[in-house]
Amino acid sequence: MTKSPKLKSRASARWLLGTLLLIPLIAFSALGQQITGVPGSPDATTTIDGKTLPPPPQVFGGQIDLNAAQSKAYWPARVVPPKGAPNVLLISPAWC
Repeated sequence: MTKSPKLKSRASARWLLGTLLLIPLIAFSALGQQITGVPGSPDATTTIDGKTLPPPPQVFGGQIDLNAAQSKAYWPARVVPPKGAPNVLLISPAWC
C-alpha cells in the first residue's frame, strides 16, 4: 500500500515543522550551562539549570587517529547541580 502524494507532503511538513521547533529548544538549553575547568579535561564540570532532564549530550572535542600516540583525549564534563539546588532523586519507570 503506497501513500498518496498529499499524505507524503503532510508528513514532510510535520517533520519540517517539528525540526524547526526543536532547534531553538536545543540552542537555548545550551545557553543555561556553565562550564568550570578546562573543557575536555577530566576535572571539568558543567552546571545545568535542571529544567531539562536528562542533560543534552555533549560534543566530542577529541581526535581519534590510528594509534593512541596520535589521538587527542577528551572527557565530557561531569554534570553537577547548581549551588543551592535541592537534593532530589528522580526515578523514571523503565518503559518511559
